[in-house]
Amino acid sequence: MRYSKLSNLKSVTEAVFQKQFQTLRPVLEAEANIQQQLVRLDTQVKQARQDGSKAEGYRVTGTDMLWHGWESATRRQLNLDLARLRAQKREQLDALKAAFGRKEAIARLSSTLLKDHRRDLAKKQSNQ
Repeated sequence: MRYSKLSNLKSVTEAVFQKQFQTLRPVLEAEANIQQQLVRLDTQVKQARQDGSKAEGYRVTGTDMLWHGWESATRRQLNLDLARLRAQKREQLDALKAAFGRKEAIARLSSTLLKDHRRDLAKKQSNQ
C-alpha cells in the first residue's frame, strides 16, 4: 500500500473516531444531569424527613403520603432514564472502542510503513 493512501485512511479513521466521540458526549451530559437530579431528590427527602417530624399538620392532612408518592414515582422515572442512558452509553462506548482500535492500527501501520520507506531510501542512497 502506498503511504499517501494510508495517510488518507489515517485521516478517515481519525474522523470516524471523532464522530463517535461526539455522539457519546450528549449521553454523558444527560447521565450527569440525571445523577444530579437524583442527588437533589435525596437532599429533598432528607429535608422533608427533618421538616415532617416538626410539622404535625403535614401528617394529618395526608400531605406526607402524597409527597412520598411523588418522590417514589420521580425516583423510579429517573432511575429508568438513567438505565436507558447507561445502555446507550455502553453501546456507544463499544463503537468508540472499535473506532479507536482502527485508528490506532492504521497509525501503527502508517508509522511502520514510513520507517520501512525511509530505510529503503537510506539503502538506495548508500548503494549509489
